[in-house]
Amino acid sequence: MSSTIFRVEDGVFALTLVDTAAVGYDPAWQTPGGVAVDVITLAAYTATDGNDLSCQVTSGALNASPNTTTDTTPATFCGPEVTTTGVGVTSYNLDATILQDPNISAGVSAYLFEFDTQEAYFFLGLDGVNPPKAVGRCRVVAGAFGGDARVTLTATLSLPVSAKPDIEFGNATTSRVVWGSGAAPVVLAASAKGKRETADA
Repeated sequence: MSSTIFRVEDGVFALTLVDTAAVGYDPAWQTPGGVAVDVITLAAYTATDGNDLSCQVTSGALNASPNTTTDTTPATFCGPEVTTTGVGVTSYNLDATILQDPNISAGVSAYLFEFDTQEAYFFLGLDGVNPPKAVGRCRVVAGAFGGDARVTLTATLSLPVSAKPDIEFGNATTSRVVWGSGAAPVVLAASAKGKRETADA
């Protein structure tokens, strides 16, 4: 099998605050309105309290951190020491590097500072809104303010992800979703549900 090379040429990075007062709200939602990753649109993230950060982001990645523990049974007269490794639930962080824009009153820097610690839905697309893309929930963390003189200021973010995200692998032609919960959402927003039922018919 030959090597596959992928480059991010048209990335998308968007956040919108979780609204627990939304009609039909479910804590299991990974996107605004609970719309599945394969039909969600960027517009869902740019409404009230939303922000498309794409043009300020120089790097964006969903990084996994394994959760392992080890238990050691001491050696005995009849056997050697035994070490057993246990695997726990993997944790995730949405890591990004942004261009600071503290000179913009409604810019990314202000948005992150204003909503620091609040939970938000995220959208990370590596080919625009087409697959591959990931959606989920994270905690907003404020970025750096200021830095060295006479250089382009950047800030590094690491937003803790609340639960295993949903990822659609593939491309605009062929793709498949790996659901963070292990199964597709049971309750979908009406518009998305109709689209999926039509496609399945």
